[in-house]
Amino acid sequence: MRHRMRVLGPLSLAAALTVLAPHDAHAATGTFVYHSQRGGAPHDLTDPVDGRCYSVGDAQGVTGNETDRPAYLYDTPDCRGAASYFPSGFYGDQTFHSVAFIR
Repeated sequence: MRHRMRVLGPLSLAAALTVLAPHDAHAATGTFVYHSQRGGAPHDLTDPVDGRCYSVGDAQGVTGNETDRPAYLYDTPDCRGAASYFPSGFYGDQTFHSVAFIR
């Protein structure tokens, strides 16, 4: 009986941790492209995580959402306040400070 508990105890703990552990965060598939200055080199976010706020500095100029999720562009660096909806597959001339992708 004692031997069985030595084996089953760790196995039970491993099973419980597997069930209770947080699952991987979902991510958008694709790339979000933006510029930090008009005409400057492009920057990108590849496979951005859903719900995470990405502070991008002073993004301005041509922006492209090549992901499979809509993006929300914010005038603040912390994704607070009003957001501009930027659909998947859309390109436009934008000015923003942070971006989040919502499933």
